[in-house]
Amino acid sequence: MASFATIVNRFVGVGELADVRPAVWTRAEGCRLRPIANEDVYLFVKRVDNSAVVRAADPMARRARSRTVMTGLAAAMLVIAGLVPTAYNTMAGFNLQSLHQEQIKLKQQNALLDTEEAKLLSPAHLEKLAKSLKMSEPAPQQVQFLASKNSDTRTSKTEARNVMPMSREVASR
Repeated sequence: MASFATIVNRFVGVGELADVRPAVWTRAEGCRLRPIANEDVYLFVKRVDNSAVVRAADPMARRARSRTVMTGLAAAMLVIAGLVPTAYNTMAGFNLQSLHQEQIKLKQQNALLDTEEAKLLSPAHLEKLAKSLKMSEPAPQQVQFLASKNSDTRTSKTEARNVMPMSREVASR
């Protein structure tokens, strides 16, 4: 390493270390600064070429490196094994949440379909539809009441069936 004084000495013309005169400090009355430490010391830097040096093989260092790598791999595997269930639970939670949202959406669609079905099957709508198709109420002789198979009259329900005039003729043949 070279100090500022060394660089200046090279440009001024000091060639050898022996030619360098020691620093002499004169005390000036106007300037009361301390001198810079080791300003009069000159450090000679020698260039060293280590390109021909070959490092000796150390089997203990290789064993230590391989142990360190194996320990790091084992620690990484343990961390991954600890994080996999957490990641799986997180993904399952996302799937559960999306299924819950889909269920809510399907329930809303089902409610809309139920209200539309109720509108379509309402007596007022059926009557309006029958008028648009020019249908009329059946005559009393066209209605036939059927008894249920149960002999108990309290629990039996009667069913009504419309009998078309043409169907009687077909049934009698």
